Amino acid sequence: MMKSLVFLLLMITSAYAYVPTVESLFRHGSNPDVTANGVNLTFVVKKIDLSTKKATKGETSLLNESKSEDFYKMFFTRINKDVFKVAQTRYSNSTFSESSLLEKIYFPNFTSFTNKSSVEETEKGIFQGMLISMIFNEGAFLINYLKSLPVPVKLNSEIINRQKVTSLASYKQYLIAINKDRSSKKTEINPLKPEDPIAREKVDAVMNEPLYVDQHQVKLSRENGEMAWLISAGSFEAVVSYKDREIQRIKYKSQLGDYEISCKEHWLANGTHALPRYIVIKDYKGEIFQVEILNLRHYIEKESELINRLKKWDGLLKGKESVEPKPSFVL
Repeated sequence: MMKSLVFLLLMITSAYAYVPTVESLFRHGSNPDVTANGVNLTFVVKKIDLSTKKATKGETSLLNESKSEDFYKMFFTRINKDVFKVAQTRYSNSTFSESSLLEKIYFPNFTSFTNKSSVEETEKGIFQGMLISMIFNEGAFLINYLKSLPVPVKLNSEIINRQKVTSLASYKQYLIAINKDRSSKKTEINPLKPEDPIAREKVDAVMNEPLYVDQHQVKLSRENGEMAWLISAGSFEAVVSYKDREIQRIKYKSQLGDYEISCKEHWLANGTHALPRYIVIKDYKGEIFQVEILNLRHYIEKESELINRLKKWDGLLKGKESVEPKPSFVL
């Protein structure tokens, strides 16, 4: 109901200047809706040594700068809007084979507040929130996490113009009534066009207002010569491309230092959904890593399949113990 009302409102107010909300910018709007409840993401993490960097003309990745690398698969199963089952597996090489399996981590109830125990955990929390934002077209998860830090951002549901939604709900009921009985158009009064001039003026004023109360945290500017949406909310900053709504850069300032994420070379990771091929991360220690996304897969996840997969991993890892350190932003 709410989604249809919002859609109709956007259609009605499309002629007016539109400034997106922070949540809507983190929905990766150019991607198709995700109908599957399961997502598998395969990626490689490489540590970058800038002291040996030798730039070459046209270089677009940092692959030749790697000092060490890790191989991961992440499995997200959506339970509801705010909760996921999340499993992460780590491998010793690029085969991602059963024999190369090193580690399994599983969260049966992964929420926006899972990575909240310390400032150090914010590197994981922001990175995971960004991934969910991109692969599920879901901005609320990251917004809820940022609110817990706290960053002064709000969900769309907290800043929506309730009076405008109420007016639209009345208009929707009017449309339903006249579609059922065309003759009722003579007796039904359009709630957006009341006969009384004073009432009409009030309705027009409401409908001319923006759908969401502007928090003055988003502005249109230029980034590297291209139009982009700039987000600035306290200790949090981000840049999102103007046309495709793709995350380009995220920065979070804490007492431990600055945490920066840059997304590069967006591509169709599964033929339909775009993701950055490379994600360059500078952690609180100033160390730089490159995440290379190799594959994205959407699927329908059954509970029995998830349980069997977890049991299989446990069997393969029996007697093994992984003690190798991981990048701070990885689960």
